[in-house]
Amino acid sequence: MSHTAQIRQARRILLGAALLAGLGGLPAQAQAPMLYEQRLPDDTAFIRIINGLPGEVSVKADFAPAFTQGSADADRVGPYVPAEKAVGKEQALEITQGGETAKASVSFKQGYNTVILQRQDGKLVATNLPDSLEFNQIRARLAFYNLIPGCADGSLTLQGSNQAVFTGVAPNTTKSRSVNPTTASVQAACGGKPAPVQDLGKLDAGGQYSVWLMAPEGKPVTLLARDRIAPRR
Repeated sequence: MSHTAQIRQARRILLGAALLAGLGGLPAQAQAPMLYEQRLPDDTAFIRIINGLPGEVSVKADFAPAFTQGSADADRVGPYVPAEKAVGKEQALEITQGGETAKASVSFKQGYNTVILQRQDGKLVATNLPDSLEFNQIRARLAFYNLIPGCADGSLTLQGSNQAVFTGVAPNTTKSRSVNPTTASVQAACGGKPAPVQDLGKLDAGGQYSVWLMAPEGKPVTLLARDRIAPRR
């Protein structure tokens, strides 16, 4: 290994150590964000849609106006949208993708919810994953989502050091933790089969970030999103 390569590898390891230094310490000091000027009703759910399908998808839902969600990396992860009177009731969805339409129903808990649109056993399905946000002004929050139906052991490691960030993440589940604000690259894997390396860029203190392992075209891919909440209309 050349001297330059050794320096680069050492730098990646140091950055990874800086990221992981915040893991396993004191829990994040969660606080309810001041989202709007007025407090929302108790039956409000924050709902975001994740497009895990090969192309753009059109959605009609009881809890939101009809919309189309793209399949580019920047479009797959939607913002959390507040929906009043959506908690504890079956909500209907109609999904159209690639000329095929399917209907589904989901129920939401109070707080944050992530609806995953994907194909399972050849059918279009919508799966709700009760979610959470943890607000900490000192650290960043990093969450990892495994959206590959047949992947029983999703993992995320730091590139260059192979330090584990998350392991044993089952399909359509998530794990999260607070980390020190820094720069790093990670690599997701499904049962040991790696996806391309994902550069996290600079994680800001107080920021909420999610890394998504999915396979819309059949091969594992990873994308990064900064979690956000849509303004109330």
